[in-house]
Amino acid sequence: MAPPSIYGDPKITHDESSGSVFLETLVTNADPSKTKWFLKDQEIAETATYKFSNSDEGGNRRKFVCEIKNFDKALAGEYKAKFFSADGENYASFTVQSGNAPEFYEKPKIVQRDGGNIIGIKVRAKSHLEMKAEWFKDDKPVKNSDRVKTSVKADDKNKEGKQFILEITGPQKDDEAKYKCVVKNAEGQNQQSLNLVFD
Repeated sequence: MAPPSIYGDPKITHDESSGSVFLETLVTNADPSKTKWFLKDQEIAETATYKFSNSDEGGNRRKFVCEIKNFDKALAGEYKAKFFSADGENYASFTVQSGNAPEFYEKPKIVQRDGGNIIGIKVRAKSHLEMKAEWFKDDKPVKNSDRVKTSVKADDKNKEGKQFILEITGPQKDDEAKYKCVVKNAEGQNQQSLNLVFD
């Protein structure tokens, strides 16, 4: 056996539909069971965020993949894959940038109208690309109804910005929850959340 050798350049791909980023590298002479992945010198384990796989590509080459799920800015950084054989080790490095994911320029706000009959959660974000927002209540997607509406409008405070608004008419006790707004563009996503509690 020889030490592992990296074949070609490590690749980073972003799957827009799933929001995952894939780190891929082709390696010869590596023992798959000993492969380790790192982020900034900290070894990472398989979790809900990271999924590791490898496949035989023929000619003694294996493709090693680290999938980073629901990639957002907090997961950007220097990644490294370390490969081992009986005769040595080698590694591949990846610099994963978050691109220009949408940015929030204000904390989320709760606003009341109509004497408290309408409660709104307002999030302000800006992006050089088109943005879209998804709202979650206790991690479940919010569905528009006759009481709950989500909307988006231009922000008069910032010409690059948009206001993403969730409005609840006739608030009820079971509207109390943790609300999260995930704002995405083609280069990444970012999120803000707040707890809605009635006095």
